[in-house]
Amino acid sequence: MAERTYTPEITTGYTAHDLLRRRAELQPDRIALNIDDGPVITYGEWDRRSNAVARGLRDAGVGRGQVVGLVFHGLDWINYAVAYLGVLKSGATATHLNRSVGTEEIMARMNRCSAVGILHGENVVPPAAFTGLTGTVTTIAASDTSDPRIPVSVTDIADILFTSGTTGPAKGSASPHGNLTYGRGPEGFHLFGDPEPLLTPMPLGTTASATTVNFSIHTPSTLVICPIDAPERMAQLIEKFSIGSIMITPWLAMQLVYSGATERYDLSCVETVANASTALPPAIARKLLEAMPNARLNMSYAASEAVPASIGHTFDPAVPMATGRPLRGTELRIADENGDEVPAGELGEIWLRSPAPKRYYFDNPELNAKVHADRWTRTGDLGRVDETGLLFFFDRRNVAITTGGKLVSTIEVEAALYEHPAVRQAAVFGIPKGDGDQEVAAAVGLSDPRYLDELPDFVASLLSPEQIPTRWQLVDSMPRSANGKVLKHVLRDRLVAEAG
Repeated sequence: MAERTYTPEITTGYTAHDLLRRRAELQPDRIALNIDDGPVITYGEWDRRSNAVARGLRDAGVGRGQVVGLVFHGLDWINYAVAYLGVLKSGATATHLNRSVGTEEIMARMNRCSAVGILHGENVVPPAAFTGLTGTVTTIAASDTSDPRIPVSVTDIADILFTSGTTGPAKGSASPHGNLTYGRGPEGFHLFGDPEPLLTPMPLGTTASATTVNFSIHTPSTLVICPIDAPERMAQLIEKFSIGSIMITPWLAMQLVYSGATERYDLSCVETVANASTALPPAIARKLLEAMPNARLNMSYAASEAVPASIGHTFDPAVPMATGRPLRGTELRIADENGDEVPAGELGEIWLRSPAPKRYYFDNPELNAKVHADRWTRTGDLGRVDETGLLFFFDRRNVAITTGGKLVSTIEVEAALYEHPAVRQAAVFGIPKGDGDQEVAAAVGLSDPRYLDELPDFVASLLSPEQIPTRWQLVDSMPRSANGKVLKHVLRDRLVAEAG
């Protein structure tokens, strides 16, 4: 790779608890989190309670840089947020664990992190095999609610964040304090007026929940949290609180548009819909905007290892498969196998870079050497840019299908499937045929199973011959991760087993 001049890492900035402290000083009575139109917490209360947790952890012997697991479930967001900021204020590092991954996986991740403690919800039982410190927010908190003022640098590790594990075993990244707060500071807090609330249905104990808590500290809006997989409740809350913005995943968007809830409630108050997690099929994007006629749909792309580097734009029906352009200090390169930039229009690997403190795999130096190069992050994703610099995401390298010597994008095939009015869920993946070649397979959930037979002819009008699935699987539901991503390896194994 040719020698280049690179942007240095930014080592000045703020931690999340710096921002919470300042927010509590300026707006102590402002509601930060509203949980499903029920429990609420103000910035002042959040600051005081997390101080008490930080002091309790220090009293229990938890030191700077030691790892504490957060195991919460359901809608226990307030205790989770208090515990998370308490861990950060103590100088320790948090790792976020969702009960749905199972006790064995929780223990495996705790052992990989050499975790010394677990903070958990009132209705969560920590793994019996764990021998370190365990407690709830209530039992661990000290009586002293003053700020312990533990010195913490923006380059100290705030979080161990695990990937969703949809394409293989979950990988853990060490995220510095300055990573999620890059480009954000308290300077503009005094300008906050009274903006409309922001709604998000995100699962606890994930990278998404950590991002959501950090976001709630610096956003001017009260964050309304609602259950996942509850489109009716989403629509109710949007109408009741005149929600101005929504953070949503493609799976939640699909549930919302197909549930009929958008026809029973007035969603015209929504001005911004932010899509994250994975690509949103254009057919779903159009249906979502029909239900929210005053909204713009912001599409985004980011790789967990490259955050806060990100790509985004407002959905444009004229270029429905476009992903966007680099945002806030992000640099983008489409690279060949040697790391050199490829010409516009040519497919290559997406590389991202930001001057913020970087995330690194905390226990895998070999993978770090492979993925991170001169502050670039090799995402393992494929894409191309047009002559104007607009990025089109193609697929993950290890998910794209090789058939007949050609590379097939599962994203493009899924987008074509969703154009059929009967398709409610779709997942495309490769089935090995030998000699490195694969067969294109599709699992689909339909409003009426009788439409299965017409799908091959339907997509043939939208796709090239090598993209058309030759293996079909009708499913009632898809196996999904905590954040709604389809576990394609489960579907692949199931289809192979059924074929004998």
